[in-house]
Amino acid sequence: MKSRHPRIRLASLATLALAAGLLAGCAEESKGDDGKAADSGSSIFEIGLVGDSAAGDPFAGGRLDVSSYSELRTFDPVGVIAGGLSGGTELAAIYDVLLRYDPEQGEYQPQLAEGISADDAFTTWTLTLRPDVTFSDGTPVDADAVVGSIERYLAEGGGQATLFQRKVKATKAIDERTVEFTMTEPWADFEYMLATAPGMIVAPAAYAGKEFTPIGAGPFTFVHYRPTEELLLKANPAYWGGAPNLAELRFRNVQTAQGTLDVVRTGDADVAVLREPNVIADAVDADLAGSMNVVSMGVGLIVNSREGIDTAEVLVRRAISQALDPQVIIDRSYAGIGLPGTQMFADESRWRGKVEGPQIDVDAAKELVEQAKAKGFDGTIRYLGIAKVSQNTGVAIEAMLGRIGITVEAEYVPGAAEMIQRVFVDRDFDLAGWSFGTPDAGVFPELFESFHSESNGNAGGYSSEVMDGLIADLGSATSVEDQQQILDRIQEEWNATVPAIVFGAQPEFVTWGEQVGGVRPHVDSMVLFDQAWVAE
Repeated sequence: MKSRHPRIRLASLATLALAAGLLAGCAEESKGDDGKAADSGSSIFEIGLVGDSAAGDPFAGGRLDVSSYSELRTFDPVGVIAGGLSGGTELAAIYDVLLRYDPEQGEYQPQLAEGISADDAFTTWTLTLRPDVTFSDGTPVDADAVVGSIERYLAEGGGQATLFQRKVKATKAIDERTVEFTMTEPWADFEYMLATAPGMIVAPAAYAGKEFTPIGAGPFTFVHYRPTEELLLKANPAYWGGAPNLAELRFRNVQTAQGTLDVVRTGDADVAVLREPNVIADAVDADLAGSMNVVSMGVGLIVNSREGIDTAEVLVRRAISQALDPQVIIDRSYAGIGLPGTQMFADESRWRGKVEGPQIDVDAAKELVEQAKAKGFDGTIRYLGIAKVSQNTGVAIEAMLGRIGITVEAEYVPGAAEMIQRVFVDRDFDLAGWSFGTPDAGVFPELFESFHSESNGNAGGYSSEVMDGLIADLGSATSVEDQQQILDRIQEEWNATVPAIVFGAQPEFVTWGEQVGGVRPHVDSMVLFDQAWVAE
């Protein structure tokens, strides 16, 4: 199989994780006010493994307690954009993934599958399954089961279904252990799909009845889910990789970031998922081990570009992009600690190119607003955020846009569910606080999902023939060099048309106590617990 990741070098952070010892020294250094290690200048948010996991031989038995970022309320991969902050880790524990992204090597490795290969043109991919693997109900994980699970995912409209159907012409069982994927055009990074939700294979019995039942081939099986209390899983003794070390795996949710960190520090949880950079800085300062990821476009605003909305006018969007200073947002929201920037891809990303993002220029922004008002813009826009979570950001946005002649009418909904309703269903907003968190391994799928005019996930209704063409070109590019050149052109089109507002990248940290070992990082801040253990 061809290698599509030749630039694996520490200086460019081409992998999503580094060896644990490389960042251990940074964790011990004092931090300045900007969140940097004071005596070296290196960011505490460098992608990689941080600190040391438990030493010694794995311990058999016990329960691992995880404080998750959000509560998983559906156990069907169709209903989740599977990531580390949205239930992907929990689902991977139940269903496994066909492929695992290996951060240290910057490439995909077999997991539930035995192997994968592509032809020279990346138009045909062949997946080979392991022999004699079964789901937890005893039925075989064969090619028919894999094809059936993927076809159901597509038919039910899973989060990545639109892109999958656009790029994959046929998914076919060749024999009991072989699945062939025929592309409509080259797709060099197709493996990402089999490492995320489409690659979480559900047993035929899971969807045979009227109600979905969580039956998979993962290292753990479903015991119970008690809303607002816990999700409990138990070890699958028939797991293909051998019975897990852990007897049980429990997920709970703590409402605040500081509370999530506190339960790990006090020993009330073994593993926690953190996203707020100031809290992550505290975790690193406390010498907690874990896996650090940085997602580009992790802090920002969805901009409603639909006809009839004030922000459909590109002059208004450009004015906003030149008026909103990311550093002010970071100061207000995260005590000045973070990775501010207007560019699509952060300095920590392997895809950071030569083209800068929109430049902050208040005078130029004022002129754009005047031009927009001459065309009928009334000078008022609406900002939608989440109560308590987004209000500091909202105040900063009001002040910065006020100085260029835009009045902001802010509204705060109670929680994420209400925000999703307003943005994705009602489409009732001008600007809305959001994250387009884009992992290095999934740039094309994420850009297609959020900004291609044919994507169901394009919440802002942004439409540009030029951008559509560039995203399509990115998906069919077969070398890193070609992909980088296209991404630079995408940044140029972004600056001209402003599909969204970027305030910066976002660190995501899965941290664990000194009693934990064997946690394996995966793509998009997910981790795998098939080899995890917790000491007595």
